[in-house]
Amino acid sequence: MKTFSSKQEERKEKKKKKLLALAKLVQLNDNDRRDTATNQVVSEVGDTLTTKDDDDGFVKVTHKKKSAKLMQPKSQTKKVLTETAVEDEPETKRPKLTKSESTDGSGSDTSQVSSTTEEQQRLKLQLTEEQYKELRRQLRQRKRELENVPILRLREFGQRASLEMPQGQRTPIFLTDIQHLLMSALIGKKSPCSPDRWCFLEKPLRLSHSVVLILEGLSLYHYLSNESKFIKTNEIFQTRLEVVLPPLKEGSIIEEMAQVPLTNVQAHKLIEQHGSLELAVEMTKDPTLLVKTIFPVGEAATAPKESHLPEGDKFPRTKLLLSALQMVDEGYPMPLRGELSNRFKEYVFTKDKYEPVTDRSPMFGVDCEMCRTVVGHNELTRVSIVNENLETVYETLVMPTNKIVDYLTPYSGITASIMKTVTKTIQDVQREVRELLPADAILVGQSLNFDLNAMKMMHPYVIDTSMCFNLSGVRRRKAKLQTLAMTFLKEAIQENVDGHDSVEDSLASLKLVKMKLANSLEYGDEILSQKKRLHDIMRLASGDNIKNNLLAHASQRDRRTAIITNGTLQQQVKEIIAKTEDNDTKDTLKSVSFYELETNKSAINKAREIALENSLTITNLRLGVEEFQLDNAEKTVTKLDKWIGKLWQTVAHNGMFLVLMGGSTECASGVAKIAIKKDAATAAASIATTTPITV
Repeated sequence: MKTFSSKQEERKEKKKKKLLALAKLVQLNDNDRRDTATNQVVSEVGDTLTTKDDDDGFVKVTHKKKSAKLMQPKSQTKKVLTETAVEDEPETKRPKLTKSESTDGSGSDTSQVSSTTEEQQRLKLQLTEEQYKELRRQLRQRKRELENVPILRLREFGQRASLEMPQGQRTPIFLTDIQHLLMSALIGKKSPCSPDRWCFLEKPLRLSHSVVLILEGLSLYHYLSNESKFIKTNEIFQTRLEVVLPPLKEGSIIEEMAQVPLTNVQAHKLIEQHGSLELAVEMTKDPTLLVKTIFPVGEAATAPKESHLPEGDKFPRTKLLLSALQMVDEGYPMPLRGELSNRFKEYVFTKDKYEPVTDRSPMFGVDCEMCRTVVGHNELTRVSIVNENLETVYETLVMPTNKIVDYLTPYSGITASIMKTVTKTIQDVQREVRELLPADAILVGQSLNFDLNAMKMMHPYVIDTSMCFNLSGVRRRKAKLQTLAMTFLKEAIQENVDGHDSVEDSLASLKLVKMKLANSLEYGDEILSQKKRLHDIMRLASGDNIKNNLLAHASQRDRRTAIITNGTLQQQVKEIIAKTEDNDTKDTLKSVSFYELETNKSAINKAREIALENSLTITNLRLGVEEFQLDNAEKTVTKLDKWIGKLWQTVAHNGMFLVLMGGSTECASGVAKIAIKKDAATAAASIATTTPITV
């Protein structure tokens, strides 16, 4: 048997004491968490105090009003209760003995001495080797359990969208962000749609399931007006975010959600069709869905005809449009509320009202040149616009509002002599551009956000060559227009010693986009190309196409999705889902189930019944305008709050519950409430011997 020196024994004893102290601290934290989670911190007797008997003979005393907590020996419990009832004491774990205190065993000092002695004796307890090993095992087990708990944390963009932020400083997230969260919850880190822009979902595959409740017709305005009445809802959710939603239309939110490949079979079908899952997601989404909410986009004047791509295009040009989320991320001017509205308050729309963009909408290449002025930033000095026929349709110099201090000639090509006779202002340019562009124009450019900001104009439909072309394989690492032109067009641009030519740059951008349209969506994008090559290699290596779909979940539970609606589900939504089904396995694998019920109440009951059977359950309730009129609002809110509470009871431990309040005709913005149900079993087991005592 191995023997230890005295120093080794001493170190070992110290280690045991530290481990014992850690175990005690963990136990105390578990007690506090359980008390908070169950809202049973104290019992209600007068000012009521609750004591809890600890394993080692100590009692935790909690004062209801002040939440003061004391650790005292059982023999001193009555005294502590008496003192606390008179005066709230600060939290302390061990009474301290001063030099002036008596040690003769009499009076109140005696109790403190006795308490200190017992505390010291407790800390001097020697753990046996078996107890030491068992304690280490328990702590290791607890660490593993904590590592398996999924956690949702907000990043900076998510925090900006929080309802805790003042309205003037709040920047909402988008429905696409919510979609990315659900995708990550289903697939984990291999998801092609990560919510990292606004949140961090830790250990997503540890989620037992996800339950989504969509309340169409309940807007941000309705919620804030009745927030205090959502009693159970406010107890459940800590994360409350403002969300930009698609135009209010029956089933529009479900339609957007349905763009996600929700199952293994669906994902495999999309990969076979498009080459990679990320490419499939991009191809099946409508990038203008949320843009229509933000910009004044009207309905189509006539019923849409069967789409025919322009000659030379291999896929719809609308698939290259930036989504509202991408436009915000890239710094495009957007007519949003909050911080962005202050930044762009002097900007104007390129049209008072836009028409829906189509696969045949005309494209215009745009490029601007700027000079530095006395205010310390660059201002517009030249604008060039070319059409699809590569003809210059607009070309002008612009006199900045402020005095020029640096012409930036090597880049702008602007000199003092060129600007001598210029009188046109930025307001003139804005008026002329508004007259020139059609209502469904698609603007094309390299980092077009800088050009639109220079023009102080906002436009909903843009294609950015710095985004749809990628040479590095890293999305944020963008290639220069000069490099792209040489690589794909075999043209040398920006080589004039007198500076850049905005006509030349706008032509290069438009040519690049036309070349991409003549090939494929992945053409010129190394990221999408890499994913396609990787998929092909994995498919050939495995020999099993169905399993080789880059998805991490393969159990029967993770293959099931349920969509529940009040009323008939829109036919186009069913078609979107049907397009991703594998016909060969349709009869044997019911991967997506539809339930079309007559009332909201029956939809809630069905969701409660089947939520545990599915990896994702989406329930869509429709609320009429009359339900939030003055006489009915309180009754409606009380009913919704009750339903949310019942659904929360149905959610399993480690399940994610998301309530999406989906906007109305009065207010397009909605609210997203997100919570992950914590598993309290571990905490309860660690304090199984703790018995509440009500005095």
